Amino acid sequence: MIQTERSVQANRFACEIIDQKMSDRDIAERLKEMASQGVSAEDLIGMISVFYLQCKRVSTKHSLVMDLCGTGGAPVRTFNVSTISSFVLAAAGVPVAKHGNRSSRGRCGSADMLEALGADISPGAHRTAQMLDDINFTFLFAPAYHPAMRHAVKARRLASVHTVFNVMGPLMNPVMGPRRQLMGVHSLALLDIVPQVLSSLGVDRAMVVHGQPGMDEVSPCGATQVAELRDGSVERYELTLEELGLSPCQPASVNELAPQAAARCCTDVLRGRRNERRDMVLINCACAFYAFGKTSSLASGLSLAEMTIDSGKAFAKMREYVVASREDS
Repeated sequence: MIQTERSVQANRFACEIIDQKMSDRDIAERLKEMASQGVSAEDLIGMISVFYLQCKRVSTKHSLVMDLCGTGGAPVRTFNVSTISSFVLAAAGVPVAKHGNRSSRGRCGSADMLEALGADISPGAHRTAQMLDDINFTFLFAPAYHPAMRHAVKARRLASVHTVFNVMGPLMNPVMGPRRQLMGVHSLALLDIVPQVLSSLGVDRAMVVHGQPGMDEVSPCGATQVAELRDGSVERYELTLEELGLSPCQPASVNELAPQAAARCCTDVLRGRRNERRDMVLINCACAFYAFGKTSSLASGLSLAEMTIDSGKAFAKMREYVVASREDS
């Protein structure tokens, strides 16, 4: 993307945050100003170009990895779909570098659920990379890899709105090398913005989604709006449940859970319990398999997800990760 005045301003703003040249209150005011104008691709690229340089990177033997994540902050808060789906993908042979954090406003982020499952969410960079190479799954606890972000923590709280940082996080996976992505966004406007940024970061294929009635996931409650990135081109379309042979459910059936309940939900889904939460995991897995290139269609991705769960492989992968994360503890 050609550098613009707005991207230059965002770049300068990021440098001032990292160099601690602004007070928390001044940072918060600038974040609110950016949010009121609507976060742009220029804002994201300008900020990311600075903060990514401060990131602790993780190497891997894999030639291509996958990440599943959302921006958070959607009107309808759901359970930890991306994290549970990540185990299914890894069990089916897709290397997953799951980038995530604790929840800042909701009840349970990916880190919170994994801890409730018994995992060590931050076992060190070497062990984290080793797990990705050895078992096809690792969790990248965002604060451990993005230390520069700490300079904006207080300001983000003071701002009390969705800021550019909410969108930046899922875009800055620390793993080095090519990756593909299924990324949920909290507003429809971001469908026009995020694919541009992913492409500028070298991601050649991704699905960016926003589901009805307001989810940063593929929705089991209604249609999902999709912006599919493929080799620099973006296609917009609507994905319906009918296409996947599923009936819609009520949002309350897939609502967010507290950490211990989320861990039980993860275990239930991966052990094959059939309910609305399983259906939501299946449709998100279908999109993730397709975005990675593991399957050529959403229907075949859905079938692969069902087989991987029902065979017990997904549950075994989750348990393997929990044990591996604690081996050096």
